[in-house]
Amino acid sequence: MKTARALVLATVAALAHAHVATALPTMVRLGYGDCAACHVSPQGGGPLTVYGRGIDRSQSLRGGDYTPSDDGLTKALSVGGRITQDFRLLLRRQATWAPGGTRTDVFRPRLMYRNVAEIAGGFRASATLTAETTHAPRPARAYDPPTQADTLSVNTALLHYKVNETIEIAAGKDQLPSGINIPDLAVFIKSRNRLGYYDAPTQLKMFWNSKRYHVTPFAFAPGGNERAGEAETGTGALAEVDVLGAGRTIAGVSVLKGVSESGSRRVLGSYVRLGFGRWGVLAEHDMATHDRDTLSGARLPQSTTYAQVFVAMREWLVASAIAERARVTAPFEEKLTAGAFELSARLASQATLGVNARVQRDGRTGRTSPSLVVQAAFKTIP
Repeated sequence: MKTARALVLATVAALAHAHVATALPTMVRLGYGDCAACHVSPQGGGPLTVYGRGIDRSQSLRGGDYTPSDDGLTKALSVGGRITQDFRLLLRRQATWAPGGTRTDVFRPRLMYRNVAEIAGGFRASATLTAETTHAPRPARAYDPPTQADTLSVNTALLHYKVNETIEIAAGKDQLPSGINIPDLAVFIKSRNRLGYYDAPTQLKMFWNSKRYHVTPFAFAPGGNERAGEAETGTGALAEVDVLGAGRTIAGVSVLKGVSESGSRRVLGSYVRLGFGRWGVLAEHDMATHDRDTLSGARLPQSTTYAQVFVAMREWLVASAIAERARVTAPFEEKLTAGAFELSARLASQATLGVNARVQRDGRTGRTSPSLVVQAAFKTIP
């Protein structure tokens, strides 16, 4: 494993002298203020549009133009272009050092099948299925247990209806919309706000996109894998504005209220996505309150903060400095801070390598927990 890590780091360093790939949300630095320009789903994630595949290719080390395959098998599988689908393989190795020097190593392979099928009259269906050998639930808390994991998961199962060029409605199972929409679900603003990997409630949501304003109201209900008493129903919304009108200065707010048998929670957040040529800033601050009927009506204020400064050293090679903070009040008091350095290299449309070195500190005990993650992602291109 030490040899493999060294090879990955050496490869990334050596490639730093080549040219041309960042994925959203860091694409805001190039004026892509939202996900709809490149992704089939306006929420982002999942298969890319033809335009998005072209950007994906041009922003990689390999570069060049994207040309859709026109062989008979591809046409048959896509039903004449009505179905967009791909496979994605994630290989993630994480080493974590606990106080005292004890190291824990976890190797987590994950295979995903993603599909978008155009139906007719503005309707389409999308789905994401995942198979894995090692689960990755968000951290278990006495006041907020995680949803149940499964070896085979349906992360997305949505029916979409595009009303017009600015309004789309989606219904089904999916992750809830989020502000800066970063892919790392382990960060505090995700893991502490029920935005972990298996948190995919049933929901009805609308995406309204104008040139400078974006609003996403949503209502949600249990997804079927919640713990007993934690099946939550609620509503929420995201609203954001492109402050300067060039797709590079996005500021927004988010609200959510959910109720379950065990209590309720309310979340109020603010966020920005800023881009300035080769570099940019992603930041979000969320304030949440958990009212727990099962804990004698305890009210637990919680706050989480995330800040990332990133720079594209080459179009395909992005470095980031990340700072995080989480606070929870008594009786489950927590004072956590974390810092990380991340390097992501998109070698081709089909392959991305990433390295993340992180240190987390517990302010109550003074203990630190370093971790190192090496991840490789591969996908097929239709």
